[in-house]
Amino acid sequence: MSAIRNFEIFFYNDLLICPDCSKNFKLHKQVYNIDGIPLYVLYEYDEFLERLFFQYKEQRDVVLKDVFLCEHLYLKNIFKKYCVCTLCSSDAKRMERGFEPAIDMYSSLDVFVHSPFYKKKDIKQSSATKLQRSQIKNVLGLKQLYPLPKKKILLVDDVCTTGSTLLAAKQLIHPDCMFVLAAHPLWILANQENIVVKSKGFW
Repeated sequence: MSAIRNFEIFFYNDLLICPDCSKNFKLHKQVYNIDGIPLYVLYEYDEFLERLFFQYKEQRDVVLKDVFLCEHLYLKNIFKKYCVCTLCSSDAKRMERGFEPAIDMYSSLDVFVHSPFYKKKDIKQSSATKLQRSQIKNVLGLKQLYPLPKKKILLVDDVCTTGSTLLAAKQLIHPDCMFVLAAHPLWILANQENIVVKSKGFW
């Protein structure tokens, strides 16, 4: 490593990832109009993020929870204006992992993350067929007697692959806006016409 790179790493005590790893995050920072609701996408999903998500969620490397948003802490003040609600894992997957990945990731912004949804059965999205993904609305439910603060609702998730889960959740909770860490390149390509050229909010 160069002397300059060493200086960066040892001078900044709060540096969570090295500059080389930081460059692997493919920033997207676009806003999409999804049925009248803005969807903010931070990264483009690629092999690097796929490996990182797998290491974090399936290999239970929980220390990684802070790396996804550590360079975007400016989002703290924005997120605190909302009631942040996340999608959920199935009960079986939650028991297997011992933690809820999305809650922990977004909690790194020092906000309380609500989990008002539940899955009626366990379906692994990554291995689901296109037809199964389109029927996610029959799997996702809204918890009864789950109080939410009277604030604008921000629906968040980790990855948008086809958008089916977000659409199903949107119909249940009617959010004011949505936010995902990453969107799949095929989803991005299919939604080019939905890009909001000028927007106010997250960026």
